Amino acid sequence: MCTVTWIPDGSGGHFLTSNRDEAPHRAALELTHRLTDQGETLHFPVDSTAGGSWICFSDQGRAICLLNGARRKHQHRPPYRRSRGLIVLDAFDHPDFYAFMEEGSLNGIEPFTMVLADHDGARVLIWNGRKKEIEPILPGSTRIWSSSTLYPYPVRLRRRRLFERFLQAHPQPNIDQILAFHHLETGDGRNDFIMNREDRVRTISVTAAHLSTQNPYWIHKDLLHQQTERRDLFPAP
Repeated sequence: MCTVTWIPDGSGGHFLTSNRDEAPHRAALELTHRLTDQGETLHFPVDSTAGGSWICFSDQGRAICLLNGARRKHQHRPPYRRSRGLIVLDAFDHPDFYAFMEEGSLNGIEPFTMVLADHDGARVLIWNGRKKEIEPILPGSTRIWSSSTLYPYPVRLRRRRLFERFLQAHPQPNIDQILAFHHLETGDGRNDFIMNREDRVRTISVTAAHLSTQNPYWIHKDLLHQQTERRDLFPAP
């Protein structure tokens, strides 16, 4: 939920990868499936506290990934109306993500940054607690996001430069290279991609998806239990 990359695969698809930095007791309960009222099957790891998720994919090619915080670190002021992880699942109840972004009420929800992808493209929804901002992700572009609640701007800037260097070395990276980047360690354990802050907050999982009409799948790496699971994501048309 705290480090996310978006990388084209060179053939019309994309890789969406997320490192989740969280308290260890909030590890995912399980990887699960759920059928929506519209007949869309969702695939997501379940957050053990609120029952929502930070990343979710559907068999119709839609995907959402959530980061805590908007552009700047905010003050945590509970109670909030609804968990951000449940908002991720709520978005799939709308016929399309445009309807969710335009119609969905976020009043009383803690600030977040959300990456939404479907067959119409990808965009970023930023909610700062007062207003929504929607940014398109241009076709063929690469992006990296780091949560503003954990990483101050100088750290986010350093991570962006590491990402740029990675892409210079690997202009068209494959999934193994992307996962290796998401495990990059530079000697700064508090701010590395696999981070650990006295075991109070640490990177507890890495989840990657290949969003494509050809060979779509997702990989979930549980770092606490050293377990990796790979599943087909949705059938190619």
